[in-house]
Amino acid sequence: MKFGVSANFPWMGPPITELARAIEAAGFESMWTGEHIIVPVEIADPYRYGVMLPDNYRHMPDLFVALTAAAVATTRLVVGMDICLITQRHPLITAKAVATLDRISGGRLVFGVGHGWIAEESEIFGVPFKDRVRRATETVKALKTLWREEEPSFSGEFVSFPKVHSYPKPLQRPNPPVLIGSGNEKTDNTPILKRVAAIADGWLPAFLSPAQMRAQLAELKTYCDEAGRDFSAMDITLLLPASSLGVGEKAPWAVDLAVSDPQQVVGEYEAAGVGRIIIGLDDMADERAFGRIEDAAKGLGLI
Repeated sequence: MKFGVSANFPWMGPPITELARAIEAAGFESMWTGEHIIVPVEIADPYRYGVMLPDNYRHMPDLFVALTAAAVATTRLVVGMDICLITQRHPLITAKAVATLDRISGGRLVFGVGHGWIAEESEIFGVPFKDRVRRATETVKALKTLWREEEPSFSGEFVSFPKVHSYPKPLQRPNPPVLIGSGNEKTDNTPILKRVAAIADGWLPAFLSPAQMRAQLAELKTYCDEAGRDFSAMDITLLLPASSLGVGEKAPWAVDLAVSDPQQVVGEYEAAGVGRIIIGLDDMADERAFGRIEDAAKGLGLI
């Protein structure tokens, strides 16, 4: 099992370069973070699954700059996005940024993608909230075209461009793993799983138990078989609050797995088909972040 760390890395906290080195030194395979390019001041419904929008969503640094710094500061650490809001970025610019980061990192990038949940945020970027899923699906197709073809062009409902030169191409061929970052125990995951099988290289859900993952992955395999995709090649990554494995502070959205032995639960996830668990830690807003990283690593037996 691979283990990663996920957190918000606010711009006013410890340098992300130092945190990346600490995560790598603690034995984690990867570090992950997401993005909100902006956060609207006025949000009609600032709650998600009963949890208030976290304050530090307002203080996220640029996702690509931050992960480039983390990659350069380390030698082995995989840098992952959980998630990049691809509907809020132009595909031609995103393709170049992803490929450049993949080159700079030496092929250590995992590209988790999503479409966001704050309606006002989407609208500010000119994307009607009702269209965001279809737009995200089309954007993934356009990005893969840009990365894989020498003179790519694309004509779709939301994305269109004539033949262009788009370089660099990613170091990982034909592209860095593209994971659909969506799905949990409170959503209907069937449409998500169908999108994974159709366009993605893996799935990044959150908060699912080992039994739920086993059932969901059996469903995903069915859709992969129908689409002629190799299910065994899928990158299956799960985000869990650290407290769900008994290795960190209790998060308000944490699923209670009643863990007495983290290694036993990890084994259950591995048997279900999960290849990587991302441990969600509290925001890396001050020096306490380094202790959280170390405590989680010790709890998982990494150090």
